[in-house]
Amino acid sequence: MSASPVSDLEAKIEVVKINDSELEPEESIVPHERQVVDAVIALWKEDTSTESLGAAKLYAIVKQKHPKWTFSEKRLKTLLKKFGLLPTADTSQFTYANEITSQATPDITLPAKVDLVMTSKRGKCLYAKKPIAKGELIWEETPLFLVPLLAHYELILSGKACTNCGKMGNDNSRAMSGMSVLRGLDCNTCPEIWCSQTCKLTNQVTHSSLKHGGRATRRIINPEAFHKLTEYCVKEQWNALYAITLIYAECLLDKTGVKGKQFRAMARVSQKVRYKALNSSAGAFDTMQGGALFVEEQQEKLWEEGFKLFADVFPSVPPQDLHYDEFLFLMGTYNINNLDSSVFLTQSHLNHNCDPNTSVETSFKKYEGLKVYAARDIRGGEELTTTYVNPSHTVQQRQRELRVNWGFSCKCQKCKDDLNTQQRRKSSTAGQHKERSEIKKLLEETGKQLGDNNELEIPLDYNGERRKSVRFDEKVVKVTQ
Repeated sequence: MSASPVSDLEAKIEVVKINDSELEPEESIVPHERQVVDAVIALWKEDTSTESLGAAKLYAIVKQKHPKWTFSEKRLKTLLKKFGLLPTADTSQFTYANEITSQATPDITLPAKVDLVMTSKRGKCLYAKKPIAKGELIWEETPLFLVPLLAHYELILSGKACTNCGKMGNDNSRAMSGMSVLRGLDCNTCPEIWCSQTCKLTNQVTHSSLKHGGRATRRIINPEAFHKLTEYCVKEQWNALYAITLIYAECLLDKTGVKGKQFRAMARVSQKVRYKALNSSAGAFDTMQGGALFVEEQQEKLWEEGFKLFADVFPSVPPQDLHYDEFLFLMGTYNINNLDSSVFLTQSHLNHNCDPNTSVETSFKKYEGLKVYAARDIRGGEELTTTYVNPSHTVQQRQRELRVNWGFSCKCQKCKDDLNTQQRRKSSTAGQHKERSEIKKLLEETGKQLGDNNELEIPLDYNGERRKSVRFDEKVVKVTQ
């Protein structure tokens, strides 16, 4: 009897059992050191309260978020130490305050109650000439260099935002453009517009020189090269390169030469030096890098390409005046002096304090500038300060951000107080854990002596404090009937 066709078919078919409920274990991953560090940085950004956690607790949280990662707590601690990210008050990490130079500011008109003093330790400082009451307006100023947001560049090109300040209209773009034409705020050569007469008057020459090139300015500025540079800035999201190009153009076009002298007199440092501090802190808070860890060679290549485009915009400037190192200094100077992308002359002289005595308010209309108020009563002779960072952040986050972006370790009273408070909390917690451990050990020994029928344990609500006794701890008042 021959085998049935079905039997032959079954013999040729391999039956594979599939059970969707039984998943094969996923392979573990050994993360790159930069993945580990970036995970910690992301955790800090997500929850600033984790800034003060030690390596053990950080390790537990990172492992929970990345269960497939295989790495040890020791490795995490080593990496945090390598990149200068351990929560510590140690100020031996790289700073570049000594690399920053500045000169006496020429042609500056100071507010009535403010004096400018050059010091050996803190550089240029602003001081109150006389007492200033809380809430009092100390001064207001317009930008020395107004830089529109690079993110608005496409809107500027199409006439949907002001070419000078980047302000977008409240109405639809067609209505805004039409209104600008009626008010004479449109460019005769391109679709770009200005939002006000103030913007047009301050920007018209620079706009024409950079975007179109007149007979007198084409030998100084190359508009085609500027367009190429701007496209590169948009592609790389490189606001600093875009900003220093606008600033350098304004300085060249300023017939008095004052603007260039004032910018060169500001706190000045090379971007290469700043990048060294960025690497020492793993790039945690540098806005341009977005927290990413760049290889130094890649960054150098980016700078070199940016410099070539920058130099092409200004063909009349001799190489000895506009060289690669000067380009890096221009970028570093802009980065440590700008406020909301623009540069202010008097405001740039305000030094930092995490608990400042002034409040700086910028206007929605960027061309209107800013106002500086007294945040509290200020004594005559007291230095005027502002904050470069968010005072509500943890002391570690503030210190790291200041070290990376401005090159110094803050030693203000608020930082000292915050560090002392953290240390007291750690000491208190450690003491409670030690005391609880000792009591537990004592109870275990006592339990052994009393036998198995006696169970002794620490109350769940025990917090390390001795229970109060009316007899010894509180004042007893005799009551008579």
